[in-house]
Amino acid sequence: MSHNQKRRDFLRTAAATGTGLLFIPSRSVFGSTANSAINVGVIGCGGRGNYIGEWFIKGTESRVSALADVFDDRLESTRTHFNKLQDERSRAQIAPENIFRGGHSFEKVVASKDVDAVIVTSPPYFHPEHLEAAVDAGKHVYLEKPVGTDVAGCKRVMKAGEKAKGKVAIHVGFQKRYDVGYKGAIARIHAGEIGPVSLGQTFYYTNDLDRQNKPGMSPLEARLRNWVFDQALSGDILVEQNIHIIDVVNWALKSHPIKAVGTCGRTIRKSVEGIPEATLTHDFFILTFVYPGDVHISFNSNQFRNRAYRVQGERFFGTLGVSETMQSGPATIILNKEGQKEDAGPVNLDKAVGDKITAFIDGIKSGNLDNQAEQGAESTLSAILGRMAATSGKEATWDKMIKTNDKWDLKMNLDSLGTVTTASR
Repeated sequence: MSHNQKRRDFLRTAAATGTGLLFIPSRSVFGSTANSAINVGVIGCGGRGNYIGEWFIKGTESRVSALADVFDDRLESTRTHFNKLQDERSRAQIAPENIFRGGHSFEKVVASKDVDAVIVTSPPYFHPEHLEAAVDAGKHVYLEKPVGTDVAGCKRVMKAGEKAKGKVAIHVGFQKRYDVGYKGAIARIHAGEIGPVSLGQTFYYTNDLDRQNKPGMSPLEARLRNWVFDQALSGDILVEQNIHIIDVVNWALKSHPIKAVGTCGRTIRKSVEGIPEATLTHDFFILTFVYPGDVHISFNSNQFRNRAYRVQGERFFGTLGVSETMQSGPATIILNKEGQKEDAGPVNLDKAVGDKITAFIDGIKSGNLDNQAEQGAESTLSAILGRMAATSGKEATWDKMIKTNDKWDLKMNLDSLGTVTTASR
């Protein structure tokens, strides 16, 4: 049996062990949306929710019809932003009764008859719960990466994906897979132009993130506002941000890593307001992933206070040449026999986001319901594998990771914010 067949068997088995869902057919599939604008609800009204929602409005005929968040200021600013964009395009504004605040606001969005599809841009820890609720209600889902922050959450996502197949669309926010340059380079790798890949070098160096807490906030609110610095809520920088690189490696090698070793630390990031020290994210990772065929992939990342230097990319070394994909572009191929770079296509990740959202909407209208839950879970689990290796200082293997059914405990008293289970991304 091939490794890829074993991998598919594992994913089906793992998904089958997840929480069962009551499925209600989507009116979006069987109703009128094939010939009309698609109404979209946004769960998590932070920066990413506004960015993705704006692309839906500007790039398609969609309309944002409902919002959910735990913070009034996020709801108000997002409502104002989207209503202005929709007014400019002669689309109806968001009705006041479709603005939902609180810990169960996501349930109200997915239950709304004014919503055909949802954008999930809440903190990743809550993604499995929000995806399950949307699928259960028969809504199409644009789910931001990562799909979860622990093994148990990824299994829930795979289970929801199985329930959704052929009924509702699920997209996961890996925009590189829709980029012209990346697609061109990966297609040439898959065509064998650089020969079998034997080694990879990958990296994600970027700046530190802004703090969102303000004086006078409760510890709970500060933690939720600063969720990107919380391992349980975000998955750590490797899972929440660096996963884009790991997803490209999985894509290029048509597999997931079977083991990993590495280290991580906090060189500069010593504390963040509201985040317990025990769950504070790291600011660098240094890892080696091993893929089937003994293919070794190095990976380094940081989130340092250096806004002048941001470099992210991937290099794959084969027996016949090298591919190089950088987020600053372009994607290139260097063949040994030619000895010079060949352009594989331009890289424009903003455009790739728009192309991905267009594909999501077009698929819903045509009934070609793409389901990326399995792929999203596999890439998230690959990043979690690296995190386990780095934080333990020991080799971590895929098989042992899956058997752990690892699950984060938030250790949060949510009562003061109305049993909060969502916050802004």
